[in-house]
Amino acid sequence: MSQVTTTKILPWGEEVYLEIPITKRSQNMFYARHGKTAEGREYLEFSKFGPKPNSENENYSQKLRIYNPLHWAAIKSLVEGELSSSIGWDLKATQKKFESLLKAETKTKKQ
Repeated sequence: MSQVTTTKILPWGEEVYLEIPITKRSQNMFYARHGKTAEGREYLEFSKFGPKPNSENENYSQKLRIYNPLHWAAIKSLVEGELSSSIGWDLKATQKKFESLLKAETKTKKQ
């Protein structure tokens, strides 16, 4: 494994090495993380935190943790195959749009 630095230690002992905000214009916060449990198991995590719908002052969180690269390969295969076909997503066109937005964002940051 490459050398990583802890960016945050959670109260229950988990270490976070990398935390990337995914969505910027939402009441919900979406993150992609690389971390390690208190027991020493490394994981990738996709998390969503935000206000609970139809309630006052209540928050909720959802997360998907992946501990094994084989699990990620299975998820990726399903999303790129049956699931995207079922919902009618054109992932190739979306990938091109994403790359274009990323280039524009990088160009804006340099200016």
